[in-house]
Amino acid sequence: MKLLIAAPAYNSKWWGGGEVLAPPLALPVLASYLDNDTEVQLVDEHVEKIDPGASYDLVALSFMTAAAPRAYAIADTFRSRGVPVVMGGIHTTVCPDESSPHADAIAIGEAELVWPELLEDFKAGRLKPRYQASPGHYHNLKNLPLPRRDLLRSDRYLTRNQVQTARGCPHACTFCSVSTVTGKKYRFRPVEEVVEEVRQLSGWIAFVDDNIVGSHKRAKELFEALIPLKIQWVGQADLSIAEDPELLRLAALSGCVAIFVGLESLSAENLVATGKRPNVGTDMASAIGKIHAAGIEIVGSFVLGLDGDSLTVFAETVQFAKQAGLVAVQFSVPTPYPGTAMYEQLKSEGRIIDFDWSHFTMSRVVFKPMQMTPEQLQQGRDGAYGNFYSLPSVIRRVFLVGRGNVWRKLLVNMSYRNIGRKRGLMRGLPSS
Repeated sequence: MKLLIAAPAYNSKWWGGGEVLAPPLALPVLASYLDNDTEVQLVDEHVEKIDPGASYDLVALSFMTAAAPRAYAIADTFRSRGVPVVMGGIHTTVCPDESSPHADAIAIGEAELVWPELLEDFKAGRLKPRYQASPGHYHNLKNLPLPRRDLLRSDRYLTRNQVQTARGCPHACTFCSVSTVTGKKYRFRPVEEVVEEVRQLSGWIAFVDDNIVGSHKRAKELFEALIPLKIQWVGQADLSIAEDPELLRLAALSGCVAIFVGLESLSAENLVATGKRPNVGTDMASAIGKIHAAGIEIVGSFVLGLDGDSLTVFAETVQFAKQAGLVAVQFSVPTPYPGTAMYEQLKSEGRIIDFDWSHFTMSRVVFKPMQMTPEQLQQGRDGAYGNFYSLPSVIRRVFLVGRGNVWRKLLVNMSYRNIGRKRGLMRGLPSS
C-alpha cells in the first residue's frame, strides 16, 4: 500500500518553501502505526506542496480550522481520480458533518483510538464512513509508539524533536478548543517513557503540551528526571510556575530556556470572562520577572479586542510587553473557532461576520468587536505587531538585553516580524 499522510496549510505563501519551527506532530505519530508493507510519504504544506496528481492507494489529511478549505479542495481532487481520502484532526473532530462529504472516511477524536482500526478496515476493503471512540473515552497515553521523525524533511525545520508528555486541560477557556477535543482532565505519559524518548533525540527539544506545568507535582517529577540528560528545551506553561520556587528551579536545571505563556489580557474583566483562571489575580509583571530571573525567556501571547477592550488596549499592551522584557510576543485577535464557547456565543449574538475558515488564523478579524469596529481592531492588531517588531525594538531585545542566546532571540523575533508582515514563518532564514 502506498499512503500519503499530509497536513494542508491555509496560506499559499507557505506551499513549497520556507523554513518553519517544527512539523505538525500528527504526521509522524500517524506514521508510527504503519506496518512494513506500507510505503508512506509525509507532506507538510508549510514546507512543501501536496501534489494532487501523485499516485497513492490512500490519502490521509489532518488539519486545523484555517486549513479546512484547502484540505477539502485537495480531497475533492484526489477523490475525483478515484483515490480514497480519510480525514482527521481538530477541525474534523469538531465539524464532522462538514468534513464527511469530502472524505471516504473521517476519524473523530484521538488518532490512537481509531487510526489502527481504520487502516485495518481499509486493507480489508470494508472502510466505514466514520470512526469515533466512545464519548468521553481517551487514550491513557501509555506505551505509545515513537513518532516516525525520520520520514520528515530535516532541511525544512529548526527541529523535528517535538515531544508530547500530557494531554487535556481543565480550564476550558472560551477561545480554546483543547478541552473540547482532548478532555477536561490532564492525562500524563509515564515519565520514564518520556525520558526514554528524549534520550534518543539529539538537539534541543520542543515539548508540545498545552501546559507542561498543569500539575506541579508531575512537572517536578518530569523535570528532575530530565536533568541528567543535559538537554535544552522549550515548551508552554502558565504563570503559576513563577509562584513555585522549587518548580521554577527544576525547570531551569532540566534545560528550559524559553516558555510560551498565554498572558492573554491585562484586564481582569477579560480574564474572568474568557475563563483564563490561572492569570486572574496574578501580578503579571512580578511573575514574569521571577521567570526571567531563573534564566528562562518568555514568549508572551495576548488576545486583543476582547469585549472588555477599548481602543487603548493596543498601546497599553505593547508598552507592557516592552517594559516586562518579553523576548517576543504573539498578538492575536479573538477567533471564534468551532468547538469553543466563544464560537457559540458570538454566533448566537450574530457577531460572526466571516465564515471563511481560511480567515480563522488569529490574525484576521472575523467578528464584530464590542467596543470598536472590525477595521479598528484589524488596524490596531497590525499596528501592535509593527510597533513591537520594528527594527529598533528587535535590536534592543536581541542585543541590549543580556539574558539568553542572541541567535535564538534573533530567530524568534524575525519569525514573528515576518508573521506580522504576512510573509509566513521564518522564510529566508538559514538553518541552525
